[in-house]
Amino acid sequence: MTEKSLYTYPVLCFAAFVFWLVSVPMDGPLAGAAGVANASAAFLPIHVAALLLLGLFCPRQAFFRLVPAGCLATAVLTLLLFFKPSAGSWILACMGASGAVVAIAACVTLCQSPVPLLCAAAGLVMGNLLVLPVLLRPLDSFWIFAAVAVFLLAIPVLAAHLPDPEPMEMPDETGPWHYLPFILLFKVICGLMYVIVMPAYHQEAAFPGFEMLFYVAAVFGAYRLTRINRDLALIGGVVLGMAAFTIMQTAPGLFSANAGMFALQAATGMVDLVLIAVLLDLADPVRAFGIGLAIVCTGIAAGELMGRYFAGMTGAIAMTGHFVLNLSVLVLYFLGRYGYISSAGSAQTPGLAETKPGPAAVAEAGPAAPVPDPGRDRPGSAAGEDEVEKKMPRYLRMLLSEREYLVLKKVLAGKTYRQTALELALSESTVKTYMHRVYEKMGVSGKKKLFEKLSNL
Repeated sequence: MTEKSLYTYPVLCFAAFVFWLVSVPMDGPLAGAAGVANASAAFLPIHVAALLLLGLFCPRQAFFRLVPAGCLATAVLTLLLFFKPSAGSWILACMGASGAVVAIAACVTLCQSPVPLLCAAAGLVMGNLLVLPVLLRPLDSFWIFAAVAVFLLAIPVLAAHLPDPEPMEMPDETGPWHYLPFILLFKVICGLMYVIVMPAYHQEAAFPGFEMLFYVAAVFGAYRLTRINRDLALIGGVVLGMAAFTIMQTAPGLFSANAGMFALQAATGMVDLVLIAVLLDLADPVRAFGIGLAIVCTGIAAGELMGRYFAGMTGAIAMTGHFVLNLSVLVLYFLGRYGYISSAGSAQTPGLAETKPGPAAVAEAGPAAPVPDPGRDRPGSAAGEDEVEKKMPRYLRMLLSEREYLVLKKVLAGKTYRQTALELALSESTVKTYMHRVYEKMGVSGKKKLFEKLSNL
């Protein structure tokens, strides 16, 4: 396969999944055209259960064998929704099970790209923009449902041409799992959006479909911020969410419905991309995306339940939104702080495994000594690697995954890609892929620029 395919195929697979998700089960326009009210309520419970089962108990190779069948079943159920709208709730419940395979498969393809986060951003943008022409055509057309189904069928075909993602040897406990409780709480806001804000917006929308452009713009902004510090993107999402609920509470009417939806879509776009960045850093992609997406869907389902309880109570909804957003920030801070303290204690206590610092580590780590030029301190030796690690900026332990960090450490110590591949039991092309990811996260274009940036810190 060509190198170009490593960039385009993951984008297309992920965009196909996003297009289907937004168009059908998450109260999308096609579910509405089929006459299914509260489509997500029928879809989410089974979807959460299926995601957890796959993430916790399905072996990697067994999962990859399920992908063609899962995509085919989801495509058939999408078409069946057009022909049998009277059974829409049951169809969406079955879609929750098969769609779990589609969701994880599409996300795992991102791990097979040299620039996974860029592919994720492009896929989110493309998938949401594909919904715009759907909204401009008669939704009772069979060909609209068929187009969504065909996109789903493309996922196993394209994924089959990508190399299998290699699991990291490090345990998942070293990854940034502490972000997931924040994501869970934030997604409660998304559930409120689906149940309360979106119906009000559809009645008052000045430019139907225009809200997706705010989501797209926020994804681009989050990509830029995440390359600097992913916590900045999270804070941006929280601020936009608070702005949305403030607008709803203080400026009711046409302006409130439109501006509130625009702000919430932008907040969702920022947090969605950070979520993917977090899950990409975890060890086993199938396990990471199975558990991570289940947490997301649980938060949305909880928000929808709260929204139905507070239906018609604008003040209570706004207060709930503010409370949840503030709580999510506190959870992120304290869990991140705990992760950093635990990491510091482990580093000073013999016999304890070293763990990654939490997000507070960047602010508290303080200045670090410059990274040595590659080749110094007996390049290629264990002593050389130890010297490199002492002088590497501490924030890299948070920014990079364990495998990316190990590869970078060996390269900085003067080892070639071939030597690094042999020592880590990887292929040489996989080592290059990890280095591409390091370049992407560090915002540089190659090895020379990376060395210059690290030497200047």
